[in-house]
Amino acid sequence: MTIRHPTKDDLLMAALEHARAPDMDAAPAGQSIDELTSSIAELFSRPRFRTLMARVIGASVDYPKLVTAYTERYLQPRLNALAQIAQQAIDAGHLPPDTDPSVIQDILASSIGSVLLQHAEDVTAAQLERRLRILLHHIGYQP
Repeated sequence: MTIRHPTKDDLLMAALEHARAPDMDAAPAGQSIDELTSSIAELFSRPRFRTLMARVIGASVDYPKLVTAYTERYLQPRLNALAQIAQQAIDAGHLPPDTDPSVIQDILASSIGSVLLQHAEDVTAAQLERRLRILLHHIGYQP
């Protein structure tokens, strides 16, 4: 008998990685804020992705190591790329010069979570993108 996954956490992580779509593998480095907003909205409007995120969040109580592994392998590289994109927008004058890129991370992530919780079943990419663009406008983003 061959053991492919030595622990339950390894098995669950493998299941999560299998459930992700291949186009979710690349971090968004090199995109503009506008491109990132569109790609985030499209990704988070997918029912399969929302279901996956719900499962990861739900697993956090019983399987904290799973959530930590998912965060390290998947989420953190995207958050790092988001910070770089925000810094590029600041440097280009699209955001106020005193903007903290980590705050942009927090604001966008919180807004996405809020929209998904309110409209979990029927959120569209257009609705989410509109929400993110309005939010960016309110924090001083100028395309």
